[in-house]
Parts: sequence; C-alpha cells; structure tokens
Amino acid sequence: MSKADCEMGYRGRQSSQGRNSLLLVLLLLFLKEINGRCLHEEIQKSVRLLQPSVSPLSLKQRSGSLSHSSAPSPIRIRVWYPKRSRLKSETLFSEGDWVSWEPQIDAVLRDAIHQIQRVLAVLPVRGPLLLSRDPEQYCQVIWRDPDSSHHYRCSLLNPGYMGENCLGVEIPDTHLRGYSLWPEQGSPELIQPDGLGIPDTDFLLYVQVTHTLKCHHEPSIIAYSACCQLDVSDRPLAGTIIFCAPQLTSLRYNHNDIVMATIHELFHSLGFSGKLFKKWRDCTIGTSTEEICSPRQQVTRRDEWGQLILTTPTVSHSLARHLGVSEALQGVPLEEEGPSSSHWEARLLQGSVMTATFDSAHRTKIDPITLAAFADSGWYQVNHSAAQELLWGQGSGLNFGLVTSCRSGSSDFFCVGSGLGCHYLHFDKGHCSSDPLLEGCRMYKPLANRSECWKKGNAPQPNEGNPHGEIYHPKSRCFIANLTSVLVLRRGTFKQVELTGRCYLHRCTEGSTFYVRAAGSPWVPCLPGKPIQVPGYYGLLFCPWGPFCQANKDLMALPSSTTSPSSPSLLIQLDLGLAGPPGYYLSKMQQQELTQSILQALVIRAGVHMCHFHRPSINSNLVFTVHMWTFPGCQGPPSEVLYRSLSQSLNDTPLNIDYGGATFTTDYSR
Repeated sequence: MSKADCEMGYRGRQSSQGRNSLLLVLLLLFLKEINGRCLHEEIQKSVRLLQPSVSPLSLKQRSGSLSHSSAPSPIRIRVWYPKRSRLKSETLFSEGDWVSWEPQIDAVLRDAIHQIQRVLAVLPVRGPLLLSRDPEQYCQVIWRDPDSSHHYRCSLLNPGYMGENCLGVEIPDTHLRGYSLWPEQGSPELIQPDGLGIPDTDFLLYVQVTHTLKCHHEPSIIAYSACCQLDVSDRPLAGTIIFCAPQLTSLRYNHNDIVMATIHELFHSLGFSGKLFKKWRDCTIGTSTEEICSPRQQVTRRDEWGQLILTTPTVSHSLARHLGVSEALQGVPLEEEGPSSSHWEARLLQGSVMTATFDSAHRTKIDPITLAAFADSGWYQVNHSAAQELLWGQGSGLNFGLVTSCRSGSSDFFCVGSGLGCHYLHFDKGHCSSDPLLEGCRMYKPLANRSECWKKGNAPQPNEGNPHGEIYHPKSRCFIANLTSVLVLRRGTFKQVELTGRCYLHRCTEGSTFYVRAAGSPWVPCLPGKPIQVPGYYGLLFCPWGPFCQANKDLMALPSSTTSPSSPSLLIQLDLGLAGPPGYYLSKMQQQELTQSILQALVIRAGVHMCHFHRPSINSNLVFTVHMWTFPGCQGPPSEVLYRSLSQSLNDTPLNIDYGGATFTTDYSR
C-alpha cells in the first residue's frame, strides 16, 4: 500500500477506546501526513436524509418511490450531471477552467454501475422516480396541532427558499414532488406541482467534477459522496458523488483505480454507511411487496473489548466461513472512526472494497463479506456468486487480525521487522511496515517506486545488468529469493546474497503445483512451501504457501462479458484503454480514423471476419469500445469463445497501432 490511503474519500482510524485527546490530535496529524484525511463519515453527517412524509404535504397520492413492481431486478442507477451547484464557495475555480470530463467520467460510471448491477437487485420503482422536498426548508411555519386536518402541513412559506440540493448540487424541480400552502381557512394553494420525475430509475446519482477546498486540502482523495434521499422503507434513493478533478489526470491512478473508487463511494451511498446502518431492516426481498419488514433492533455495538462491530447474521456467518471457523461470531469489526463507522477493520479485511484504505484496483475486491452486509440491509437481493475472492486472512482462524497475535511471526499475511519481501498477493515487491490503521501490526506494503512485477517498464536497462535474473512481465510475480548468477568473493568466502522479493515469470497448472522461470532458465516446478533451485543460478527461490494461483489470475484480464437483456443473443462489450504520445490531440475525424485502424488490428489479431465486431468508438481519453455478437451467416467461433481468446492474446501481447506518425498502444509501460 505504497499509495496514500483514503484515496476514495476513505476515513482512517482516529483513535482507540480510552486514548487521550492529545494522542488523538497527534494521530490525526500523522494520518493527514501519511494517508490524507478521509471524508465519508463527516460528509454524510453533514447531510440531512429526506424521505416521503407519513403525512402527505401534497394534494394527491405521490408516485415514484412509494410504488414497486413485484420482483427484484438489477438496480437501475441513473446518472445526472447538474447544470448548477451550490459548491461555489467551496470551489477554487470554475469548471470552465477544466477540460470536458464527461467522456472519462461516463466510462468510469458505466463500468462501476455495471459491477454493482451484477451484485445488487432491488424491487424496481414503478413509474418515474420523484424525490422529496424538505418542509423545514420551503416552509417557515408548519401546522403542529395533531388534532387538525392540517397537521404537519405548511401554513407559511419561507420567502428565501432556493430549492433542494444534494451535497450542494442543485436538484431540478422536475425531479421533485410539488408542495402547497395550507391556510387556516379555505382550500390549499398549489405552489409547485409534481415534477415529471425520472423514469426507469431505482437510484439517482448526481455527479459533479470540480476542485473543492476538500479536494485541495486532501490531495490523495479521488472522490467523496453522500446519500441524501430515502424511500418509505428507508432504502437510499439518491445521492451525490463529487470527483476531485486533479486526480482524474494524475498518473498515480488509471481507469480501473477510479472505477473501484467510484464503486466504494456508491456502496456508501447505497447503504454501507454508519449513518445508514441504523436504518437497516429485518426482511428478505421476495416476489411480493406485502412482506412484513421491521427495523433491525441492533446493527452495531461494542464488544467486551470496546471494539465496534457489525452484528447482523449474514455478515457474521460470512466472516466465520472466511476465517474457516465453525463457531458463530459476534460480528465483524469496524474501523474506529468515532461513535459510528463506515469501513471494515483494516487488520482483518485488508483488500476489501470497504476498508478505509485503497490500495489500487488490482489489489481490491468486491468481497463476500461486503455483499453479505448488503444482504443484511433488507433492501437488496444479493448475487453472492459474483463476489470476488478475498485472500487476506482466508482460513487463518479465530485469532487472525488481533493486535496481540499479528506480531508473533506465525502468519503468512503479517510480517515482523522492517525488511523487504513480497506483498501478500505477490504482484509487488514490498516493505514490511505499519500504519495507524494497522495499530502496530506490519505487512509487506508495495514499494513506492517500480515495485510492480507485472509492469514491463520496471525491468532493468540492458546496461544495468541483471545478475538476479529478474523478469518483469504481465505474468511475473514476486517471490522471496536470493538467486544470483554471479558470486562475489570477499575475504576468502563467497558473499551471501540477501533473501528479498524478486520478480520472476509464473505459470499455474490445474493442481497445487505451479512453475517459475528466471531469465535464461527453463520452467521449474514450484511446490508450495518448498525452496527450489533454478538452473543457471546460485541460491534458492521459496515457493509461496496458500492459494497462490487464486490470487494471481491474469492481472490485465479485460472486463467480463455482459448480457443484453433486450436481446436473446449474447452481447459482449470489449473495452481497451490505450496510451498515446505526450500532448496528443485528435480531431473528431482523426478519432474516427483511429477507431477504424484499431478495429482492423483487432480483426487481424483475432483471425476472424469483421462481422463479429459492431459499433466501434473511441473517446477523447483513448478508451476504445466495440461490441461483439454473432448472427446467422457470420462464420467463426461463438462470441464468448472469441472474447476469451482475444483477451488472452491481448494480455500476452499488447496491441500497437501506428497512426499519423505516432504509436497508440495498450501497453501503458511504454
């Protein structure tokens, strides 16, 4: 975790029970220096959650969130780019000072929403979605007599009412219910009728790209968000995500990093939030809207040691399965963030999408325990089969992740001392270190520079020499080794080469054995937990324990295929992010010409007819998109088979396209 933590608006640990205020201040300063200060808890606490009033404030029955269809389906998240914002006082400069962000953010949100739709389903809203107005904002005086027919209706309008907003982003009147004035005598006066609402929507996401003071003060933050509207069952209906514009051009983050950050923030707004835990319901989504659901009596509490835990049943059983224990657990520990928390405990669930640290997309998982939490919310039907395997702590037993046990040196996940080794997923070389969230526990964190074994660009230059035989490649991984092709004689004895993390090619097989290869050596079988010798080298290479090959599926694998519900045939979307020369600019015509060049290169690479590829396009950020499907008369393999073989080919050999005297490539290391 060489990158700054909290890159998604995550919040770090503030203090443990019983620490004095001076230590808290010092710790917060240390967090600011190392991790940046995380925002979700404080942002969500600043937002008033609105939902339809039990006593209607309008003249007629409202539509939208009050009415559902009869069966759950993938959640429909609609994105809305507001034209106006109330963030002006917090914004350092206007959006006009920035290039157009919409194509890049569109691609990010499309991929993030697709991932969320794979795992979460809801009872769909029937008819257009309409949001609520806050009577405490538009109304200066409300009838408070419970015996009156006007109870909780507006008797005097607020002349300064400026409309509704969600985290400072203005909500259009067309998205809102109307409101009326109810005089003591006579008929009510309709001030604003219901808006048209948003059709085919279960959650409305307002999106802002800007550079606020919060972004400026916490330069590691990619985005922050909040939920602002609920339906009658307390399910989140609307929220806002604010992307910090400088991070969208930062070389620290690629497209997948920003997508994973967005998923994290959306999960907060959809219910994984300290402020929303107390609204979770005890029910199961089924085929009827007549189910009896009740608020959960207790979602979080402190255990006998003062640790804040999430106590609901599905998530507790999920953690027990993950740790490989049969006995029931009290709950899942949450990060200490004050009276409430919106993140998993870092020591226990490192790598989960909902921990308070972000460690790049390829080291972050939409894990089973997080999905179990959404199942316990009572609002969602969860596709548990789509969860991504979380390897941190897997099968490590009941005492895993405790401050008292992590320093014993007996765990494959924690380390002791301050030496060099390998990150537990073996993508990166690492340094044994800690941070305030780990509370004294240490793990191998990726080095700040050139730690990635899977990046060709990290390979030593020819004039630098390579006595350790390292290979940097998409299929290379980190191994503890002291291989060397050159022995150094010192004072009559050969100098011992230090054991450290080194990068070598790997190849997994069906069984538990895998193979490794150093530069110039043959493939050598590697038995988990055993040291091996590599022909041509002195020293040893240590084969990792545990599910090494499970952690090391192809890093550069392209997004999984998607099925179009509107078509009986399988529709697959292929996305390729390309790198271009510095300072490139392409006109619309040049984008179209480059699109055709990329398409032609793909057809040649795949060895099939053009009829397999449809609707190719490329945006200003060089994200190329093409759809693949097979129709009668188009000869060749099925689309899914073609997709897999083409994905494998692109993983092994990047695509290079020469156009206009420049090279555009899928190899970002170039």
